[in-house]
Amino acid sequence: MSNTNLNPDRVLIFDLKGPMAHFRKYYTNSSSLSYLFPPRTVIIGLIAGLLGFPSERHTNDYNDSYYEKFNKARCFTTVSLRTKIRRIMQTVNYIKTKTDNQSKYSFEALITGTRGAPTQIPLEILLPEKTDEISYRVYFYHVDGGIYSKLKERLEEHRFVFPPYLGITEFLASIDYIDEGRLQKNSVNKIEVNSVCNLEDIKEIDINSNGNELQYITEKMPIDFLNDRTPKKFNKYLAEINCRKMRLIVKDNAVPYLVKYSENGCRLSENIMFM
Repeated sequence: MSNTNLNPDRVLIFDLKGPMAHFRKYYTNSSSLSYLFPPRTVIIGLIAGLLGFPSERHTNDYNDSYYEKFNKARCFTTVSLRTKIRRIMQTVNYIKTKTDNQSKYSFEALITGTRGAPTQIPLEILLPEKTDEISYRVYFYHVDGGIYSKLKERLEEHRFVFPPYLGITEFLASIDYIDEGRLQKNSVNKIEVNSVCNLEDIKEIDINSNGNELQYITEKMPIDFLNDRTPKKFNKYLAEINCRKMRLIVKDNAVPYLVKYSENGCRLSENIMFM
């Protein structure tokens, strides 16, 4: 459920864009299926990369990993779909590049092909339906003022330690900084929500929006990882795939937020709920 003690007053807003995306579902094996939008774990990994935090693979101490620095008690984020998305299945070749002791990668093995035949894996790829790029709007807040300010500075300067990508490194992305929005809790239970929502926070769903039919999906996602990438907890999230606002009645203990910000000289107001 949502953290009712959470009371951020601001949020960084940026768009994550790219021609293709793949956010691998944790329970897939031989066929790599994709979530329609990035899970919370993907967003914090992206932001950790932008800031240059070491990967969990490069530290043996959980307290030094970005998973701990960006856990749900410290970091609050959510996402909204800004473009319609379609899915395709494409078979890709994976080449084994590790040495015999499995301790490091071998460039020689990669270029000579001495590690055996490639493995063919079906990969589900996300593509934009009517535009050139997929676009997700990300909302981010961190209780650590240093991390928050550092990210804001890098977004404004468009200067990142590691390049952004949409799920896998082959799908490079771009980032457009929108604004720093102002937040306030919304005490109304019946609201229109722009972001994805935790299904546990929803009491009732309205499937019609001013005569337009809404299409909803649910995705079961991890929300935090241990340092060895073991999922700590899973939640189910609701999203509207036609980029329309969801009409919801949320539970009394849910915490929707009203965010106000500017984009291209226009003042906008949206309701969001953190993942």
